[in-house]
Amino acid sequence: MALISALITEIRTDLSDDDSTRFSDTQLLNLFKKGIRRANRICQRNAVQFAKKKITINTIASQAYIDISSVGPVDVSDLDVWNGLFRDGTHKEIPTRTEKEWETIYSATGLSNCLFDQVNSKVYFNGTPDDAEALTLWYYPTIDPSAYTTASSTPWSGRIDDIIMEYVGIRAKNIDEMNAQFDQALMTDMENQILQAYMPNAPLVVEGVGWMGDMD
Repeated sequence: MALISALITEIRTDLSDDDSTRFSDTQLLNLFKKGIRRANRICQRNAVQFAKKKITINTIASQAYIDISSVGPVDVSDLDVWNGLFRDGTHKEIPTRTEKEWETIYSATGLSNCLFDQVNSKVYFNGTPDDAEALTLWYYPTIDPSAYTTASSTPWSGRIDDIIMEYVGIRAKNIDEMNAQFDQALMTDMENQILQAYMPNAPLVVEGVGWMGDMD
């Protein structure tokens, strides 16, 4: 990862603005914030591996929910987008239900289903766990650059610094154009660069034909 100030220095050379006469640090910082927000949604939408996070949480015996804003020593308040909840003992996923599905479940035993209530920072279970059980939660953490300064470090361990820098540089060069088509093309290019670089790290899911596959 790098400090945004260092990336701004690099971009200034590309913009022929080493003396900061065209763009202030604040202007370029705002473009970095926009680029980071857009890159974050691209990573989430395409399930890019490095953008995910996992954490171990524990159920509470005879309690049908977990407060994920403070799970014992674990704080999952940075959860932005749910990816999956798994039982460590059986390595099976606990199915996540929509609100409509949840309200129409008549009965269930063990950890048959779960509902993620993001507003109240709770995960509800149907049915109630009998014992404390370790679970692994995979999710996309919140990436909020609104409070970033030029002294802030870039997210994701700097993996896509060059891609974000290119986005910022091209936006800066065309900042006076106000061309929506150009902006869309720039977004597409940014997405393609991220996917070409990191999608090879994602596992391929192959659907079999029946439990024994195709016997013909």
